[in-house]
Amino acid sequence: MSSEQGDDSPDENAPSRPRVRLAIPAGPLRRRLLAALEAADVDVDVDAAPGEDLVEQVRGSDADIVLVDPSQVDDVDALAELAASDDGAGIAIVGEHAPGERANLLAAGIGGIVNARQDERELAASLEALVDAEASAGVRGPEVGGSGADPRIADFLTRSPRMREFVAVVRKVIDADTTLLLLGDTGVGKEHLARAIHAESHRSDGPFVAVNCAALPEQLLEAELFGHVKGAFTGAEAKRQGHFQLADGGTLLLDEIGDLPLHLQAKLLTALQRHEVTPVGGDRPVRVDVRVMVATNKDLEAAVRDGTFREDLYYRLNVVALRIPSLRDRPEDIPDLAGRFIHHFRSAMNGCEVDGISDAAIDALQRHDWPGNVRELVNVIERAMLFCESTQIAPSDLQLTAATIAVVGNAQPAAAAGADAVALDVADKTLRDVRDDAIAAAEEAYLRAVLTETEGHLGRTAERAGLSARALYGKMKRYGLRKEDYRP
Repeated sequence: MSSEQGDDSPDENAPSRPRVRLAIPAGPLRRRLLAALEAADVDVDVDAAPGEDLVEQVRGSDADIVLVDPSQVDDVDALAELAASDDGAGIAIVGEHAPGERANLLAAGIGGIVNARQDERELAASLEALVDAEASAGVRGPEVGGSGADPRIADFLTRSPRMREFVAVVRKVIDADTTLLLLGDTGVGKEHLARAIHAESHRSDGPFVAVNCAALPEQLLEAELFGHVKGAFTGAEAKRQGHFQLADGGTLLLDEIGDLPLHLQAKLLTALQRHEVTPVGGDRPVRVDVRVMVATNKDLEAAVRDGTFREDLYYRLNVVALRIPSLRDRPEDIPDLAGRFIHHFRSAMNGCEVDGISDAAIDALQRHDWPGNVRELVNVIERAMLFCESTQIAPSDLQLTAATIAVVGNAQPAAAAGADAVALDVADKTLRDVRDDAIAAAEEAYLRAVLTETEGHLGRTAERAGLSARALYGKMKRYGLRKEDYRP
């Protein structure tokens, strides 16, 4: 880290380090931040001109991120205006704010909010994650980096202690070539994590290849994975490399590994043990240098007991298991995520005037069960912004499932209603109207949950719901549901 006076002899050939500017008055807070940044590989600038306007400090800075003391501005609106005036540097606020206020700051473009009351270790981790994310890609869009930049491990660093512990484990295995088993419910970001690990590993210059084992017909899957020789089967008019060979020197992600047929599980085990594959129709193995990651939301131990998954392959894959915590287990992250998604979609939608979210809406989001995890939150925020008729997202804009209590109009929150209450709008409505709304909300909530579970597969959704395909189509049309929105 540079000193407050700067480095007099920089190495022009060395890779540039992230630059942090402390727009913080001299005193205990600035000293704490300097101490927390001491071990980070960053350059720090604290030489602001005395009395210089904060907006001018940010506008004239060539830093990747500027840390701001909220006591330097009068109100939240001024902070939002400061973010809008940014000419390139990200802005982070060092302070404490209410969840809704925090979401609105992030929606306005603030890069992050750092809790200055954290202990030294947590403060250092928060700052390092913030700088890493801003220097590599700035504010990220939903799930896979809306800015187009590579995913980073810092994308997963949040306010949740569980996620911080998870990221600490991930960092220990980034540069190992160990097979990784990525676990977690649908929508938690397993592929995003795999891409982030690849992007920060020593294999980052090599290819990243992702294969969904459930999306390919069984008769084609073997050739897709291991390749084939000319004439191996009807239609094989030329030799073709498989995904293992295409990923040579890089990383191969096998998603939905629990759906891999048993006879291919044996070939996969051989490939992992010998680091070679034999193309379909071939008689000579091909050497491959590939780091393999596999992902699933299924219980592989149960599949082993059921005889649908090989025990030896399970133990070969389960060297390091990384289970991404579900969103329902870290509701403290929802305000920050909601704010970032609002920021992303406001930039992506032409003429969108939504720039924040109400405290009541944040409360509704935090009480939701999130069966579709972060992917579902992305969809909820995008839909709310499309139909919101004001500048602030309200509970009625969210269209959440039946697990959420979100009473609007003249009614009071039904705190005792329990987890099975539905979103109600009782203003100027009869009991019959409310009943019809509740039934429709429950139907829509159910279909959303099942579509999330089946990942948009209409046949399985109809079977699960006990509906004919025609009836399912009619209901999806009524509620504006599209199968494409639930596909991985």
